[in-house]
Amino acid sequence: MKFGLVMHDKTHNLGDDIQSYAIAQFMPRIDYFMDREHLNEFQSENNEPVAAIFAAWWMWQKWNWPPADCIIPLFVSMHINNYGIDNRSSPITTEWIEKGPGREYFEAYGPVGVRDLPSLEFLTNNGIPTYFSGCITLTLPKQRETPDKDQYIVIADLNDTLKAKVYEWLADCDLEIREVTHNTDKHNAELSFEERYKNAEDLLTLYQNAKFVVTRRLHVTLPCLAMGVPVVSIVDMDHPGNITRWKPYSEWTNYMLTDKQVKSKGIPFDWREFPENKNLHLETRNALIEKIQSFVSEMEALGDVPLEQVRKTTYTAEELHNFRYELRYVTCEKWLPLSRRITRENAEFRRQPKLEKKLTQQLEKEKAAHAATQKLLEETKKEAARKRKIEEEYKIKAIKKRNAVIFGLSGLVGALLIITALLIIFG
Repeated sequence: MKFGLVMHDKTHNLGDDIQSYAIAQFMPRIDYFMDREHLNEFQSENNEPVAAIFAAWWMWQKWNWPPADCIIPLFVSMHINNYGIDNRSSPITTEWIEKGPGREYFEAYGPVGVRDLPSLEFLTNNGIPTYFSGCITLTLPKQRETPDKDQYIVIADLNDTLKAKVYEWLADCDLEIREVTHNTDKHNAELSFEERYKNAEDLLTLYQNAKFVVTRRLHVTLPCLAMGVPVVSIVDMDHPGNITRWKPYSEWTNYMLTDKQVKSKGIPFDWREFPENKNLHLETRNALIEKIQSFVSEMEALGDVPLEQVRKTTYTAEELHNFRYELRYVTCEKWLPLSRRITRENAEFRRQPKLEKKLTQQLEKEKAAHAATQKLLEETKKEAARKRKIEEEYKIKAIKKRNAVIFGLSGLVGALLIITALLIIFG
């Protein structure tokens, strides 16, 4: 029997590589690498059977289900993504599991072990035997000890607000604070498995030797639980995705805080008195390890067995082809109206800047016209005031001139009267 490692080839999240790292520890060897999103296209040499552990986030592309016939799966630690198109997923919800090969593949190789309660509920509601297995990262072994053990604290992927609160909490801490992220760039897909494996191992070793870790990441918290590293989890539990993924594990850490709690009250305990993690995960961890080891041993014991002896599904190649054709047809039938709507919305959105620019230009013109009108009014007022002033000055000058004439005539008349009086007197 050959063994294949399921990976997310194009991932930008080291959490996916950490899950693959956790799977790889159980394998006696890795004969094939499988892209999680395209397992329907996988081909083994001479159609030989390949055992694989399906611990991952599934169903971004539901029309690619089920995987190739030659893959003999162990369903553990699965998260069934039932997001819609608004979350960059699929417009179909249950069509891929209601009937045909999509359903038979689950029923043939089940029961299905899942890592979260919504996945458990979804499969149960659709009549698929299932159980809660926990996440594969709970099985991680302890990493090597480094010389700087317990001399630093790790902060993993906190936003700026939460990070500021953590630094405020650690204001008098004399330990080094190291910040890390699980976000990778596009070049991560170009790395070899060995390089990605080493990056995951180096990050886990960093966590292993920290005094404690503060994070919002599920695939930081669970590895820390597995490796016995004290961890503070700060999670926005108002986000639906966090509720679904975190709910089974929220009681397993000593410190599970919400964003609101930290933002309003800070971190309500002394970092110097940091207790060890609870051991509530151990039962799930041990059961999961036993399940995987049993599967691997069973597959290994089969030797070079032909596919016909281990394949449990019975659908034919034609039935599988028709199922996938119908599923893609349904997908397109649902997706096209949505895509048209989104296209219209995007077109409207793209037109907004043009409309805003046009309105802004029109407003600027109106403002300029208003300013010109105001300026003209001001100039008109000034001109009217100037004319009034000139008229008033003219009137004043005319009055003065008239008064001067009157005064002159009055003086002349007075002089004539005096002369006339003198002539009469001395006449």
